[in-house]
Amino acid sequence: MGRRLALLMLAGMIATRAAADDTVPSWTDHLTLSASLRVRGEFVDWFAPPPGSAAPGAERYDFFASQLRLGARVLFPHVEVGVELQDTRLTGLPDDATLGAPFGPLGPGATYFLFTHHTTQGEPFLKQGFVTLRRGGAAATLGRFEYRDGLETVPADPTLAFVKKTRIAERLVGPFEFTHVTRSFDGLRLVYDQPAWNATAVGLRPTRGGFEVSANGEIEDVWLAGLAATLKRLPFGPPIDARVFYFYYADDRADVVKVDNALQHAFSSIVSAPDTGSLAIHTIGAHAMTAIDAGPGIVDVLAWGAAQTGRWGSKDHSAWAYAFETGYQLPRVPWSPWLRTGIDRSSGDDDQFDREHGTFFQMLPTARTYAQLPFFNLMNLQDVFASLILRPHEIVTVRSDYHWLRVTEGADLWYSGGGAQNDHIFGFTGIPPGRPSRRQHGPNDLAHLADVSATIAPTSWMTLTGYYGHAFGGSVVRATFAGSDTDYGFVEMTLRY
Repeated sequence: MGRRLALLMLAGMIATRAAADDTVPSWTDHLTLSASLRVRGEFVDWFAPPPGSAAPGAERYDFFASQLRLGARVLFPHVEVGVELQDTRLTGLPDDATLGAPFGPLGPGATYFLFTHHTTQGEPFLKQGFVTLRRGGAAATLGRFEYRDGLETVPADPTLAFVKKTRIAERLVGPFEFTHVTRSFDGLRLVYDQPAWNATAVGLRPTRGGFEVSANGEIEDVWLAGLAATLKRLPFGPPIDARVFYFYYADDRADVVKVDNALQHAFSSIVSAPDTGSLAIHTIGAHAMTAIDAGPGIVDVLAWGAAQTGRWGSKDHSAWAYAFETGYQLPRVPWSPWLRTGIDRSSGDDDQFDREHGTFFQMLPTARTYAQLPFFNLMNLQDVFASLILRPHEIVTVRSDYHWLRVTEGADLWYSGGGAQNDHIFGFTGIPPGRPSRRQHGPNDLAHLADVSATIAPTSWMTLTGYYGHAFGGSVVRATFAGSDTDYGFVEMTLRY
C-alpha cells in the first residue's frame, strides 16, 4: 500500500511540474489548502437487553469524538493532484455494551468499541490521495478518493439537487460520512461528461473505516466495479434527472461469516454451519425524478429501483428493492414548508432452509442518510415515511421525520449496518425477529420512529447541528429486547477553512 501511494504521489508531482512549465505563474498560484474540524457529543439509550444479559444500564451512555482533516489540491487546466489527511479521536466509549448474539452492539458507541476494545481510540490516516487528468469532457482519476453512487452528477435545479443528495445518493455505495472515521476507495474512476448526459465507470477497493479507526489500509478481498449513465436534461419540459446503473460486488473474505437468516438455526433446534463462502452480486437499477411547478409551489416525484442476482456463499442470490417518493414545497411562503412522503421497500428471504438467498444486499452504503436513528437499513425492510422541512431563517433548517418500519419477511432478520469496514467483520448485523421453526415465521412490526433535527449555519465556516430521535419498538424488537424503546441524539459543530 505504501509503495503504491509513493508512486502515485511521484506521478502527481511530475504531472504538476509538467503542467507548471507550460504556464508563466508559479505552481503555488494553483494551490488550495483546506482544513476542517468536526466535534460531536452523542448520547444513547438503546433497546434494553433482558436482565442478566448485560450489566445494568449498559444500554445508556454518552461519548465524544472529533474529526480533523487537512488537505491540499493543486489544480491546472488538465491536471489535478489532491491529498487529504484525517485524524479521528473518540473517548468515553462504553466497555459493557458490546454483547454477543442475538443482541449485538447496543448502539453506535458500542460498535466503535467492538472493533478495537478500547474506550479511547484514534489514529491519523490518509483520507484521499489522487491524480486526475482532464481533456475536453473526459476525466480519469487514479488513487484514493471518495465515491458516492447516484452523485455522478448534481442537477442544476435546486429541488432536484436536494432530493438527489438526500434520497438517491449513497443508497448502495458511499463514504459512510456520518461515522467519525468514514471510508474511502482505492482505484480508478473514468468520466465522460456532456451538457445533457454523463457516463461514469469505477473499479474500486474500499478502505477500512466506518467504525474501524485503523483506516489507512484497504480491505484486500472486497472489490466493486460499476457503470452509470445519467440523463441530465431534456430539450423541453420540466427539469429531470434519470440514471441507469450497474454494480458488481465481490467479497472473498474467507473467514468472515456472511450474516443472513440461516444464522437463526443457532436459536432453534436445527444446527447449521455458518456460511463463510464468497459473495458475487450483480446489481442493475435505475432512478428518475422531476420537479414541476404546481399552483403556488413545486411538486417533486422520485422513483428508484434495483434488482440483484449472483451468488451468496453456497446459495443462489436474487433480490430487489424500490422507492417511490413525492413532495410539495411552498418556497414563497414563510418558513418555506416542504412536505415529503414515500415508501422504500426491499426483499427479504422467506425460507432460511432452502438454497436461495432473497435478502436485498446494500453493499457499501452511507446507511445513516436513510436511517437517521441508525438501528435499521434497506435490507428486508419496508419504510413508509413522512418528512417536513422548514426554513424559519436563511441560516436555519429544521427537519422532522416519521417512519413506520416493518421487516418485509418475518422469516428473515432485522438488519443494520453500513457494509465491510475491515478484513474480519462482515459489516452488517442481523437479529431474528422471533424464534421461527421450519414452518413458522416471526413478526413483522419493527418500530415507529419520530425524530427532529436542526442545522444552523451562522457563518460560511461554521455549522451547528442537533438531532434527537425516539423509536417505539414493535413486536420484532420485543422478541429480543426487554426494553422496546430507544433514544439517540447528538450535538455537533463543524468548522471549515
